[in-house]
Amino acid sequence: MNEEKKEMFREFKHMLGSGALRILLNIKIGEPALDGLAEQLHRDNAQFHNNNINIAKCYKFLKYQLDKFGLAGIQQVDRDEIDLTRLFRFKFDFRIEDSEVNFLIPDAWAILRLPNTEDQRIIRYRIFMNSTHKDVDSVKLSETIMSLHHIAQSQDKFEWIAPSGIKFVLYEEKMLGFSEYATDYLERYYVQPYLQWTKGQNTRPKILTLPEIISKV
Repeated sequence: MNEEKKEMFREFKHMLGSGALRILLNIKIGEPALDGLAEQLHRDNAQFHNNNINIAKCYKFLKYQLDKFGLAGIQQVDRDEIDLTRLFRFKFDFRIEDSEVNFLIPDAWAILRLPNTEDQRIIRYRIFMNSTHKDVDSVKLSETIMSLHHIAQSQDKFEWIAPSGIKFVLYEEKMLGFSEYATDYLERYYVQPYLQWTKGQNTRPKILTLPEIISKV
């Protein structure tokens, strides 16, 4: 590479690193991983790089890393552990089935079985999530999961795409690793209120164990 190309390559790597940091921060604070990524890339490109960087290539590559390798793929970009020379020089074509899919990777999670109080035959599930970052400790509940058959298991994680288009990525090692606040919230609002439930043990809300999840997906 000549000096001009080398400088452009350095700026290209810097842009990818900035995008990776955005994704890691989103994950840490419990937001969808790609939230605001495109806007940040465009803003940084205009402010620091005179709009010289191929933003579409950066965005698609970061999305590819996340989709194919998960959190580890983004950490590789952040730590400059990938040779990006070919990516810089050539066109990058990548499509996923749903180009609008975003990712949410909680710090801790559980799947709750929540029976229908009006019809005991109907069982639905929701993901209870906990995210922690510095002074932020938050909990969220996913949309309703009609059946765990809609959840895919791959290696060390489970994945579910909600009707809203958000993909939940649930790493096994993060299961039930809740903060004190999240544990208390779960107990207070999803366990205690149903201790006197008279419809029978099988109709009470339940935190599924890992073997129960695996057997149902």
